[in-house]
Amino acid sequence: MEFLGKSKIPSEGEENGIRLYNALSAGDLPLARLIAGDAAEKSNPASAFNQGLCLFLLEEWEKALSELKNAERLIGNPPEYEISERKLFIKAIDISEQRGAKTHLLPLDPDSGACRTRYGLIRIRWLTALCLINLGRNEEAAPVVRFLSQYNIRLRTGKDDK
Repeated sequence: MEFLGKSKIPSEGEENGIRLYNALSAGDLPLARLIAGDAAEKSNPASAFNQGLCLFLLEEWEKALSELKNAERLIGNPPEYEISERKLFIKAIDISEQRGAKTHLLPLDPDSGACRTRYGLIRIRWLTALCLINLGRNEEAAPVVRFLSQYNIRLRTGKDDK
């Protein structure tokens, strides 16, 4: 028995989006760059985020901003977390940072659905702020940093973000 939508053959762009996610997840930046150079899915915010992440890791911050802007446009404005959900999310961010996790440098799974939630928007803006800071555009980054501060996300600047 097949579920709706599961028998669909993925387009080349969708396949590249999944390949890019897998390469970034494995930490294979050279392969990720080769995949990112191919045509990617243009309607999936996770794929656009992953393109931006790949460019960020290559220190191509201006190009990364372009991809992240597209990702934010695609995601729209998902609803805010409920208070109890928000508290747990903030706790998860704090624990991750205490353990040294670099959540902002992890790719988003194009198939997870998380890319279309508030979490996806937070991750997109997190990486956007880091790009702007690395470019020395702190005034542009200020409203994004304020948005992130709602979730107790503190940005470090420069090379320590890698």
